[in-house]
Amino acid sequence: MRGAAGTPLGRAALVLVAADVAHALDHARQGRHLTAEVYAAGIAGWIALAVLLVLVARGHRLAAPYAGAVGVSVAVGFVAVHLLPRWGALSDPYPSFHPDAVSWALVALPVAAALNLVWQATRARSRTRRSPPGPGRAARASSARA
Repeated sequence: MRGAAGTPLGRAALVLVAADVAHALDHARQGRHLTAEVYAAGIAGWIALAVLLVLVARGHRLAAPYAGAVGVSVAVGFVAVHLLPRWGALSDPYPSFHPDAVSWALVALPVAAALNLVWQATRARSRTRRSPPGPGRAARASSARA
């Protein structure tokens, strides 16, 4: 993942992955049973993060908008699943089982990392919009119009 670590967006994505790994390990440490729905949501999140790392490492043009969408989804998802009172099958409200400070930190950390990812995605998009076309891009654009 050297390619992913070379940009602020890539570093933000890696921090989110690390925070999510720590959160998953904390679930194991707690020894609590998760519902199939919560488990499936977690798996979907891992798939989204894997796709994000590939897009960022390849410098894909969709990396920044995808990162923004993933960041918002992760932040909203963590709040909805772990902080809101029980509201449905996807709920795993932490206040209902009185977790320790480590568990609370490992809910806050992925939310903060996800919001940082959104911020870095926004910055990456604005840098892309402001950058002038490279030498090859300008020539290709003018030949395409002819």
